[in-house]
Amino acid sequence: MSRNKIILIAVALPFIVLCLLVVRAEYNIRNGEQWSFEITGYDPRDLLRGHYLQFNLKYNWQDNKNNCKTNQDCCLCLTENSSAYPDVHKTACDIARQQCDGYMLMDSDNVLKRFYIPEDSAKTAEKLLRDARSQQQVYLSVSINKKGQPTIIDLFINQQSISEILKMQQEDWPENRQENRQENRPENRQGE
Repeated sequence: MSRNKIILIAVALPFIVLCLLVVRAEYNIRNGEQWSFEITGYDPRDLLRGHYLQFNLKYNWQDNKNNCKTNQDCCLCLTENSSAYPDVHKTACDIARQQCDGYMLMDSDNVLKRFYIPEDSAKTAEKLLRDARSQQQVYLSVSINKKGQPTIIDLFINQQSISEILKMQQEDWPENRQENRQENRPENRQGE
């Protein structure tokens, strides 16, 4: 194999792997079952570490139903109820697949403890979450595939996507309003 082919493969392989990871995540989101979980335990004084919001999920634990003694083959059994968030208890994965409305692998719970926030929106997101904390109106939308693996869809505040809130607020930032004012000055208007 020629040296150029080896270099091409070495450069292309990471790109191909990255694309496959994105395709897999999108497939899991589109084909998985959607669930919502309230988040808790986020500290507004230490809200963002790097670009990630870190938190814990608040489960509606059904302690009297926990019948899984070891975590090796345990799943979280999700049962729909009249509230917005499912009832949850631990059970063996084989039982969860057959008897639960949905299930999630115990060891995959860790991927649901942080949410990416763009750096330029960090301060705004921190303020939004601090304000929403007192109202307990923050929840995570999750897609869980047929293998019990969860993927985060979005974070919601008062039933509105944090991504959309940040986008709307960014459009209202002073720098953007300054551009609009300059366009509307009499000397910049054409045809008047």
